[in-house]
Amino acid sequence: MKTLALLLALTLSAFSADLTLTLQSRSPAGKATLVKESWLPSRTAIIVCDMWDLHHCKNAVIREGEMAPRFNEVLEKARKDGVLIIHAPSSCMKPYEGTPARERTKSAPAAARLPDKIAEWCKQIPAEEMAVYPLDQTDGGEDDDPAEHAAWAKELEAKGLNPKAPWTKQIDTLRIDQDKDAISDSGVEIWNLLEARNIDNVILMGVHTNMCVAGRPFGLRQMAKNGKHVVLMRDMTDTMYNPARWPFVSHVRGTELFIQHVEKRICPTITSDQLIGGQSFAFSAATAGKKRLQIILLGDSTTEASIPKKLAPDEPQIEDTLRILLAANPDLPPCDVYNEGVSGEYIRRLLDTRYDKAVKTKPQADYIFIRYGLNDQARVKDFKTVFPKDFKELLSRLRKDHPNAMLIPMTAIPYALNNLHEDINALIKQVAAEEKLTLFDIAPRYTAELKKGPDMLNYRRYSLSKIPENLRAFATPYIQPGTDPTVVVLDNRLDGILGHLPGWAGDRHPNLAGYNVIADETAKWLAPVIRSAKK
Repeated sequence: MKTLALLLALTLSAFSADLTLTLQSRSPAGKATLVKESWLPSRTAIIVCDMWDLHHCKNAVIREGEMAPRFNEVLEKARKDGVLIIHAPSSCMKPYEGTPARERTKSAPAAARLPDKIAEWCKQIPAEEMAVYPLDQTDGGEDDDPAEHAAWAKELEAKGLNPKAPWTKQIDTLRIDQDKDAISDSGVEIWNLLEARNIDNVILMGVHTNMCVAGRPFGLRQMAKNGKHVVLMRDMTDTMYNPARWPFVSHVRGTELFIQHVEKRICPTITSDQLIGGQSFAFSAATAGKKRLQIILLGDSTTEASIPKKLAPDEPQIEDTLRILLAANPDLPPCDVYNEGVSGEYIRRLLDTRYDKAVKTKPQADYIFIRYGLNDQARVKDFKTVFPKDFKELLSRLRKDHPNAMLIPMTAIPYALNNLHEDINALIKQVAAEEKLTLFDIAPRYTAELKKGPDMLNYRRYSLSKIPENLRAFATPYIQPGTDPTVVVLDNRLDGILGHLPGWAGDRHPNLAGYNVIADETAKWLAPVIRSAKK
């Protein structure tokens, strides 16, 4: 009896437990959604995409080298659990011909259903057609220093390799188990193998997400559009992206933006810690590239821009526009801009609730713009006394936590030509003078733009119940649900129909045009400041 129990235990141990995964996807507006799933290892495959031994971009080689040890840990654990590992180093099949892993793929029977064009690259699926592509990769994504890149090309040539395509095999760090794994760079072969093994679940890992991982015949798009339950392991990948190109973000941020595009338009993502524990992988500071200026924006809803971000998520927002405008000056260093504005916020609430999490923990800042006052006036008793006191307390904490930052008080934007907030701005100017800080007065530029058209810079937010029944059909596409549904329009497109309604343009929060004015004036003010600091 004991022998039978032991045999049963050994038999059960041969079958690994389900893979417990948390899949992350995003709405078009960028809101993340997490879904927990259990996958049978026997019906799951990992495709290792283009983890080559060499690359024409030296930085890409360095990043891959950092990632590869953990990458191999994932493969070892997944293989042990019963997941099929498919190594797909494109254009590098010659070293593997005749090996069991290569023959395992070639010998898979032809699938009864072979998707159309499965042998071809897929550059776009329908879900991506209306989206703004997140990165400019038209230069190939090279992010090497030009001199270092030229030296790297010579080094490759000296080895008898093509400097534009030097790869010859998969990186040696990744072990290939000839008894269990498969090798192929063919969409047809890989599809046949997946179908022969009844594999529905596919995990893509490797490089580069915005090119090969997404577009190869065995990549994310092909798997997604042809019915496989595919995910990207988002911390086991990289992008080919040059920070000197749009949207002028760091390489790490560029990778994040493309992963968000994948989560919105192509498939969900997971992370390596879900398979092997520990922390998800992140590239070291050594691969971060050139030092970037760090800029933080603090403020209320007129800084946050929540409505434009919700209604036009693919368009550049205030922090993006500021970064892009500064990047248009070739003599300025690259920068990152963090928008920490929050609707309804005033200084006291920032200090008492989220300062430590949202501001203190940010990378050491070079410039911090501070724009409060509107909500402080509405919510703080004895505003004229308390607001300057709270402002100075915020400045004190910022000096402690970001000692090298230039602190920049900003005036509040005028809501209208008859509402310039001069009383608020007088107090801000007073604080700046007493603290010996340089004031950035945004109000004159914003006022000048309002004179061109008093309602050009604000969106329309209007209660649906106030719109006559016979005109509500025009408002239908713009309704935001809630206990009191509102109609929200980013510009003047409905002014010709609803503009006569009392208070139609009464909400004075900036639209994208308004935020572009703020960003443009901020860039014009900041650029010479940065140049002066460089001297």
